[in-house]
Amino acid sequence: MQDERRRSTVKNEEAVSVRRPVSVTRILVLLFPAIVGLYGVYQAINQVLLPAQIVSINATNKVHDTAVASLVESIVGTVILPIGAAISDRTRSRFGKRTPWLMFSAIGTALMCVGMGMMTSIAMVIVFAGLVWFFANWFQGVIYAVIPDRIPEENRGVASSVTGLGLPFGILIFVNVVSRTGQHWGYVIIGAFILLASLLFCLFAPEAPSLDMPKPARKQHSSWSLNAVGHFFSAFLHWDFSMAFLSRFAFYFASFAISNFTFFILTDYIGTKNLPGNNATAGVATVSTISTIAQIIAIVVFGKVADLLNRRKLIVALSSLVFMTSFVVPLVMHSWTGMLIYAAINGAAGGVYFAVDIAVMSLVLPNKANEGRDLGILAIATSVPAAVAPLIGSTLINATGSYVSVFVFGIVTSLLGGIFAMLIRSVK
Repeated sequence: MQDERRRSTVKNEEAVSVRRPVSVTRILVLLFPAIVGLYGVYQAINQVLLPAQIVSINATNKVHDTAVASLVESIVGTVILPIGAAISDRTRSRFGKRTPWLMFSAIGTALMCVGMGMMTSIAMVIVFAGLVWFFANWFQGVIYAVIPDRIPEENRGVASSVTGLGLPFGILIFVNVVSRTGQHWGYVIIGAFILLASLLFCLFAPEAPSLDMPKPARKQHSSWSLNAVGHFFSAFLHWDFSMAFLSRFAFYFASFAISNFTFFILTDYIGTKNLPGNNATAGVATVSTISTIAQIIAIVVFGKVADLLNRRKLIVALSSLVFMTSFVVPLVMHSWTGMLIYAAINGAAGGVYFAVDIAVMSLVLPNKANEGRDLGILAIATSVPAAVAPLIGSTLINATGSYVSVFVFGIVTSLLGGIFAMLIRSVK
C-alpha cells in the first residue's frame, strides 16, 4: 500500500512539472547569476586573492608558487569537469539529474573558498586551490549541461550569450569587489554568492524529475580498462564533435598565449615611456576595460543575431578570422594607439565567439544520454589551453627575444580555429 502511495506521489509531482513547465526566459534569467558567480570564483581568486595571499605568506617565490597553484588548478579542473557532468547524466531523482549535483558542487565550492581564505602556508593554499577548482569545475560541467537539457535549439544563441556574458561580468563585478575587501571576506563573498545563485536557480527554475528517464547503457568491461576510457571519449568518433573541439581549442590557445603577457607587451614591446602617464598598470586596466566593454556589446548583439540567421557555424568561423585580425594590428601599429585598436577588435571578436560558442557545442553532441559528459569534454578545450598556452607563449618569447612571435602564433591558431569551425557539417 505504501509503495502504491509513493508511486502515486511521484506521478503527481511529474504531472505538475509537465503542466507547469518553467519558461526559457526564467531559466536564463536565473542561470545568469550562477554563471557570473562561477567565473567570479575563477577570476577573483586567480587575478587578486591567490597572488595577494601568496605574497603575504612568502613573497620570495611568488612567481613559482603562483605557477604551481595554477598548474594544480588546471589539472584538477580538466579531470573533474567531464567526470562530474557524466555522473549527473546518470543521476535519477525526484529533483532531476542536474539539481542534486549543482547544489553539492556549489556547497563544496563555497566551503573550500572559505577554507582557502584561512590558510597560512603555501602548501595548504595550493591544496585548497585544487579543492576549489575540483568543486567549481564539477559545478561548471553540470550548469552548462542545463542548456542542451532545457533550452530549445532556436534559443541556443541567446543561451550562449547569457553564458558568454558570465566571464566579463564575473571579472567586472568580483575582481573589483575582492580588490576592495580583505582576504578573508573576499573568499567569503565569492563563495556565498555562487551558493546563493545556485539555490535561487534550483528553487525558482526547478528541474523536472528524472526518475523515469532511461540511464545511459553500461558497457560490459572494467571501469578502469582502456575500453572504458575509449567509451568515455567516444564522442570524438563523431566528426562534428571533433571539429568543434579543435576549433575551440585553437581559439583559446590564441587567446591565452597572449592575454597573460599584456603587462609585459606594454612595458617591453610598446615601451613604458609611450604609455599614458608612463603607467603600465593603468595601461593594462585600460586595455582590459576596452576589451571587456567591446566583448559585452558583441555578446548581447550576436547571440540573438545567430538565432535569427541560423548561421552559428559561420559566425564562429568569422569571429575567429576577426580575432586573427586583432593580432595583426600591433604588428603594423607598434604603438599605444595600436594596442587600443587591438583591444577593441579582440574583445569584440571574442564576444561574438562567446555569443555563439555554447550554441554550436550544444548542437554537435552525439548522444542525448551523455550530453553533460560530452559538453564537459568540450570544455577541456578551454582548460588545457589555459594551462599550456602561457608556457608556449613564454617559450616563444624567450626563444625569439621578441613579442612578435606570440602575435604570429595568435594569427596562426585563430586561423586554424576558423577553418575547423567551417569543417563542422551538421551546423549552418
